[in-house]
Amino acid sequence: MGTPFEADDTQRLRDLRDAIAAAGDELSLPQLLALLTIAAEPNLSVNDLAERMGVPQQSASRFVAVLLGRYQSASGAGPKEPLIDQGVSLTDPRKRALTLTPAGRDLVTRMTGPGPSTRHSKGH
Repeated sequence: MGTPFEADDTQRLRDLRDAIAAAGDELSLPQLLALLTIAAEPNLSVNDLAERMGVPQQSASRFVAVLLGRYQSASGAGPKEPLIDQGVSLTDPRKRALTLTPAGRDLVTRMTGPGPSTRHSKGH
């Protein structure tokens, strides 16, 4: 068998599983992956998002439309409020840049736990 995870890692994995399951009521797994990709790399364009995710641009556009709160997915699910914003790119005004809204940041934080700066400030 493989090496077991440390207790902290096991708990984080359980927390991640639970957060993904809870978010799954509103978003599909690919939509969640799009949200996490935008969180990891703010200001991506839709084309950049498609490239990072390895999906066609049309698929990334659908994920973005749902995350923007423009329409629900085929299952009828969708976020209650927009999880991302789309603004003009600071580096190329011809492009649109994707960033998280406060609701998007809250969801990502629930899925991933506090960031390193928060963990370190608690005495770690």
